[in-house]
Amino acid sequence: MSDDEQQARQLLIDGGEAGNLIRRFDWAGTSLGELASWPRSLLTVTNMLLLSPVPIVLLWGEDGIMIYNDAYSVFAGNRHPQLLGSKVREGWDEISDFNDNVMRVGLAGGTLAYRDQELTLTRHGKPAPVWMNLDYSPVYDESGRPGGVIAIVVETTDRVLAERQLRSSEERFRAFTNATTDVVYRMSADWKTMQQMDGRGFLTDTDSPRVAWQEAYLLPEDIPAVQQAIDHAVATRTPFEYEHRVRRSDGEIGWTLSRAVPIFEATGHVEEWFGAASDVTERRKDQERMRLVVNELNHRVKNNLAMIQAIAKQTFRSLEDSGPQLLAFEERIMALGHANDLLTGERWTGASLKAAIRQAVKPHAPADRFAYEGADVTLSPKTALALTLSAHELATNALKYGAWSAEGRVSVSCERYGDANGQPRYRLIWQESGGPGVTAPNRRGFGSRLIERGLASEISGTVEMMFEAGGLRCVVDAPISEAD
Repeated sequence: MSDDEQQARQLLIDGGEAGNLIRRFDWAGTSLGELASWPRSLLTVTNMLLLSPVPIVLLWGEDGIMIYNDAYSVFAGNRHPQLLGSKVREGWDEISDFNDNVMRVGLAGGTLAYRDQELTLTRHGKPAPVWMNLDYSPVYDESGRPGGVIAIVVETTDRVLAERQLRSSEERFRAFTNATTDVVYRMSADWKTMQQMDGRGFLTDTDSPRVAWQEAYLLPEDIPAVQQAIDHAVATRTPFEYEHRVRRSDGEIGWTLSRAVPIFEATGHVEEWFGAASDVTERRKDQERMRLVVNELNHRVKNNLAMIQAIAKQTFRSLEDSGPQLLAFEERIMALGHANDLLTGERWTGASLKAAIRQAVKPHAPADRFAYEGADVTLSPKTALALTLSAHELATNALKYGAWSAEGRVSVSCERYGDANGQPRYRLIWQESGGPGVTAPNRRGFGSRLIERGLASEISGTVEMMFEAGGLRCVVDAPISEAD
């Protein structure tokens, strides 16, 4: 090694792996010549780029011989270290036209700058799009003319793709919100300020934050209940959901079902709430109309039952010893009326099995000698009526002849289970105890036939009455249908 080359090597600072490669590289095979012959300008700019943490490559001479630092070697990937000392048009042959323009402009003393410039580079054996921020400036030699071009290369592919994905998500979300008829709104973290409201013609829009939004959209008497639901959502950081009245944009009073979810910051704090509100005004009107219709139906049914009772009294009056039969008939009519009341409360959509049993036995059962245990089942209106009448017969029998005629008790238990095919069923057991001794009757009366035959037919199940020594036991077993 000549003294000049030794001196040139000493002029190059450490520069990490790239610095070591530059010092050991055989530059004699390139247009730059041996390291000892490099001009001071080339050594100076090489030192500068080796010190930089930013990816920098120097393209020297007409051929654009590449000299770069460690940061650029990371960008170069598997092309490193072969790129070192190569011609830029050959090292990056897939973008040779682009680099040809860079060299032409830079060696003419011009500069170039690109932001998020898309280029197609060969990576892992196949072309792939990449995006980069590129800054090109001429480097002057001792003669005062551009001797090369220095390039700062910062890849922005990850950021560009992330921004594109974000924009795509925002566009999809915007399309979704524009497609829905629901009101869309944004609330501050504490719900004090409505930041934005797109009322969809149902509510009044607001493009600027509004603090007095409750006074603008809610009725004064509804504010405390709505605020209570808000306070719960804020305290628990769980979705808000509430149905309430609102002032519509046309000045009328409407109803809305409002839902909002918290949007969290990276720190875990709630940044804001995003919500949607459905116009349920017509549904509420339909429900009110349905309530009036059901109440009117209930009124007419009761009138019909009263008329039946009156006819029965006239009919039974002509019969001898008709008092007990008339009383039993009237009690059955009353049980039917109670079942009707139960179904009216549920808008004739069904009734609770537990409620039906309690309703039927209430007029007969001593409060401290009746208990219901176990599961509950929602029954169809038809099944609820049949079960109520059957429970009435059981309760009447218990009061006259069974457990309640003495100091005994009646317990009703219910369990849900699945049959061999996995279909849901329920088993209801009426059990009397502590009453007088029980013997099976010689014949079945109306009540027994109503329970064993009528109820079994109505529920598409089985009913078994067992006159055990300890007390009457009645077991009802039936499927839980979709109607139930």
